[in-house]
Amino acid sequence: MIANVSWQYIVLNASSATGYRVKRRTAGSLPPVYQSGTDTPMSDNWVSQPAPVQITFGGATYMLGFWSLTSQDSTSLQRSAQIQTGAVANDSHSGGIWTVAAKAYYIPDFSGGGGPGVGGGSGFVLIDAFDIQLSDFIADDFVDVQPDPNGSLTTAANNGLLDTSQFAKGSSVTVAARDALSRKQFAYWLAPLIRSNDQNAKVAVGAPDPHDLAVHYNDLVVAFSFYNETQGRSWVPPYEAAYDWLWWLKTRGGLVPPVPPWGPGDPWIQQILGALSVGFAANQVGGKVRGRVLEAALEQITLATNTLKEQIKSLARE
Repeated sequence: MIANVSWQYIVLNASSATGYRVKRRTAGSLPPVYQSGTDTPMSDNWVSQPAPVQITFGGATYMLGFWSLTSQDSTSLQRSAQIQTGAVANDSHSGGIWTVAAKAYYIPDFSGGGGPGVGGGSGFVLIDAFDIQLSDFIADDFVDVQPDPNGSLTTAANNGLLDTSQFAKGSSVTVAARDALSRKQFAYWLAPLIRSNDQNAKVAVGAPDPHDLAVHYNDLVVAFSFYNETQGRSWVPPYEAAYDWLWWLKTRGGLVPPVPPWGPGDPWIQQILGALSVGFAANQVGGKVRGRVLEAALEQITLATNTLKEQIKSLARE
């Protein structure tokens, strides 16, 4: 069951003042949130309201780029993450008590021309790297450009902006995503905005190799390289929280690491944690919805009580 969904519309404002790579910006220059809210579906399925295809923010126009969804079950601590395109996002989970974070990222709308103001031309490649499980951008150098005799194109691309107006006409330049970063594996390219200058030599996304982004003179591209986390990386929550209200239970008063040390033999503790998580979500809503959320919390407590009773009976028979 999905108990709580927090959603945001985040504006990826690209300028030389804030930096073209999100995670390379100076402190305090994080992408602004255009709109946010909370849903409490209390069912196995959640479908978002259609996100605006286009918005105006700070006097500029932005278009919907992609959705990033992460979710976690408070009872089993299972997690999932996915990238979606289109105005409507959705998620589905049966069993457990799931919390979902959904972020819709908006990119500058350069479809009518214009751009970040580089080189005096209208063509450019604006790129960044995104960690699917973390649901956030990453700062690593992640591409190589060929041909690149002196390495300047690779440097520019890893800073997030490549001026295609400086390319030789009739030539093709390949921006290749690196296959492996630190505990991350390349997944795919996604290009929400493409404007090819030459109809006979269009921008190629993921071709001829899945790692490649093939561009030409004066092409205009906004693209993202997505990465999956590999084993060995300590997971970071997909949300920013100053305080974990369950720290005392999770760490037994600070005596153990936050990963629960109990195993399948003590499932009632997991169920109590789920009830507490649902109860916390109830404080964020009101009216009849709050009543339904509290009913779910009560049902979860009942399950924990019955499980604990069965465990006590089992011990008495030993």
